[in-house]
Amino acid sequence: MTRIFASLAIAVALAAAPLATTDAMAAGKKATKICKHKTQSGKVKTWRCRADQPCCSAEMINYYTCGSKLLGCL
Repeated sequence: MTRIFASLAIAVALAAAPLATTDAMAAGKKATKICKHKTQSGKVKTWRCRADQPCCSAEMINYYTCGSKLLGCL
């Protein structure tokens, strides 16, 4: 009986493996985004955020960071 459950668990794991790797590969390609902000002096400030985070910048206080999904840029 234990062998049946073990072989069933292995079969389910092998069947789901291609789905998990496809999702991980797709998430890896678009996991980050590049944020850019042009300052008053003409320089371009660049930083990275996750794909689901907004890009936040406050040039007055030299603040360039990523926001949160819920609160945005506070």
